[in-house]
Amino acid sequence: MKNIGKIKNLNIEFTAPPSKAHTLRALAIAGLAEGQTIINNPLLADDQQNMIGCLRRLGIGVEIKNGQIFVNGGSGKFSPLGSELNVGESGVTMNFLTAAACLCDKPVILTGSARIQERPVDELVSGLRQLGCKIDYLKNEGCVPVKIHGGGINGGTAKMHGQRTSQYFSALVISAALAKSDCVIECVDEMTERPYFDISVDMMAKFGGKAENKNYKKIIVPGRQKYLGREITIEGDHSSASFFFLAAAICKAQINIKGLQKDSKQGDKAFVDLLAKMGCKVEYSENSILLAGGELKSIEQDMSNIPDLVPPIAVAAGFAKGKSKFTNIGHLRHKECDRLAVVAEELNKMGIKAFCDDDSLTVIGNSAGAKGAVIDPHNDHRIAMSFAAAGLVVGNQRIDNEKCVGKSFPDFWEKFEIFYK
Repeated sequence: MKNIGKIKNLNIEFTAPPSKAHTLRALAIAGLAEGQTIINNPLLADDQQNMIGCLRRLGIGVEIKNGQIFVNGGSGKFSPLGSELNVGESGVTMNFLTAAACLCDKPVILTGSARIQERPVDELVSGLRQLGCKIDYLKNEGCVPVKIHGGGINGGTAKMHGQRTSQYFSALVISAALAKSDCVIECVDEMTERPYFDISVDMMAKFGGKAENKNYKKIIVPGRQKYLGREITIEGDHSSASFFFLAAAICKAQINIKGLQKDSKQGDKAFVDLLAKMGCKVEYSENSILLAGGELKSIEQDMSNIPDLVPPIAVAAGFAKGKSKFTNIGHLRHKECDRLAVVAEELNKMGIKAFCDDDSLTVIGNSAGAKGAVIDPHNDHRIAMSFAAAGLVVGNQRIDNEKCVGKSFPDFWEKFEIFYK
């Protein structure tokens, strides 16, 4: 259990860690590429280690040396060294490799942790089956473990729903580039988390892949493409930076975070804009963002495309004046935990009234009455880090299972000490 005291340092400089999303996508595509890829400045958190472990099981050579990752790609196919891939707690790895493992030359079983076995994969499996892949559920319909028979992706047209996550479309598009014929992937409703899909298509292009996105409704992917190994440098992570921006905002402190690209494809770069709407001052420079906290006011916001920001923005709302509401986030119930219910529950523990329905979260700010509490993050890294920031205001905050931050930010607690120096 981690004890959080009140903030001492109100003027902070910090360098953002590498992007979780970019590192995972670079690894997935490098494994499918022809030749060697060198990944500079990678994030090496739990999810990336799970992806690397699975790539090695798929017969791909991966070496970590001097802060770099060297990947010797499989030239569009995999020859597994064993019969099972275990993705651990990584939802991205589960989805990306459910699709990529269809390029194996023999069957594999894909499985993961108890929570991963509760997270739905049915939409992606349906899309892959429409493209000619053979996949069997081994336990519960719609979830891993699954048996993926391999043999390649034939091509054709696949229709999927996108309201739950864009990861299904990212997974399918990346692997569809290596299909035996052209693929058309249609979203039959509205795709959520669109910026993450943009990162996927952008990363494909860096390796020489092509996909035409027609307003997130139809994605056309030519088949028989090749990914070519290359050297790539991972940009800073706006998602991980959000917890430090949050701390400055609610503590009325000033923070300058380096290593963030203003023109990034990351949707979570919107966090500082949301804080600006709530009353913070924000200044951009070439490779950094300066934020000064102030008196916060409530906000209403559609969060469908930036769901990972819901825990930190909900905490910010807890210290704002008035009632805030965050909408179109029903898909958060299928993340590391039921994020809507858990965020509301933990805010209430702190004396901040919050409640949710099927698709929204409402928070009534109470900066004067908020108090420290024992926070149960339900093994969710983003909830642990958001409520750690809240502890800097109230003090006497305790975070249970604090090691869950390793999923995306393994040295978070070490970096968090900057607020006390």
